[in-house]
Amino acid sequence: MLFLGYLEKNHVRVKDPVKTEELLQRLISGGFPKLQIVADFDYTLTRVHDETGKRLHCSWGVLDNSPLMPEFYRPESKVLLDKYYPVEISPHLTEQEKIPQMVDWYKQVQELLARSRITSISVRQMVEESNTQLRIGTESLLASLEASEVPVLVFSAGMGDILMHILRKFQLYSPNVKIVSNFFKYDYEDCVVGFENETIHMFNKNENVIHSSPYFKNMSGRNNVILLGDSLGDIKMAHGVPDPGAILKIGFLNDKGSLLPQVEERLSSYEEAFDVVLIDDQTMDAPMAIVKLML
Repeated sequence: MLFLGYLEKNHVRVKDPVKTEELLQRLISGGFPKLQIVADFDYTLTRVHDETGKRLHCSWGVLDNSPLMPEFYRPESKVLLDKYYPVEISPHLTEQEKIPQMVDWYKQVQELLARSRITSISVRQMVEESNTQLRIGTESLLASLEASEVPVLVFSAGMGDILMHILRKFQLYSPNVKIVSNFFKYDYEDCVVGFENETIHMFNKNENVIHSSPYFKNMSGRNNVILLGDSLGDIKMAHGVPDPGAILKIGFLNDKGSLLPQVEERLSSYEEAFDVVLIDDQTMDAPMAIVKLML
């Protein structure tokens, strides 16, 4: 099989080739009518760096790096990042120990956003001026999925308005795409005052309202899933699929900089969590190869 040859590339890790081949065969046999995609956004659909190694913006980074934000925003946001991000990625803490601190982090972010008095117009402008890029091949992948009427759920702990504007910027916010994320709540002056609904952080992607809503129930018959993520918490995103069939989990193991442990330190945990692990891969070649086999 063509895709199995892809799995032999140096940057690809597959802990259980037999299981992975079986999942692939079941996906192919089921075809597009039984398939849905569940994907994280930041550094999953988007690139971590460009060809020169320059870091690219995630949804949070769009605000952090915009000159349209007030002067106090970036240093205060960085203080929060430096305090809470090591907690999020710590291998020495349990999820239950991390969750209260994630809740505190997001609460303080919302308070910071409210003080910043940014508007929906400025949010759109920040996205237009950002250096955010999609992974190479994302446009082709999403176009193929739209043409084949495959639903795509983008499930993100980032900022929903920014995700939406990024997809619109690249003309990829098509009818088959649904975003579940932290959308901004605006006041009567069109200024952000926080998030609309229950906050989504990295460790409640399996508990969010989407899993008790009709979304997965409305995917009747689509019990095969290709899951795309870059963090260990992402593997729970497909919880809620009724009568789950073949769920193939593809993990992007990114080098996000000095705050993260080195790739080698995280590889074993990623191999345990994901069926296919892609090390510093800035493309959508792997999921696109699967989709091509299904055409």
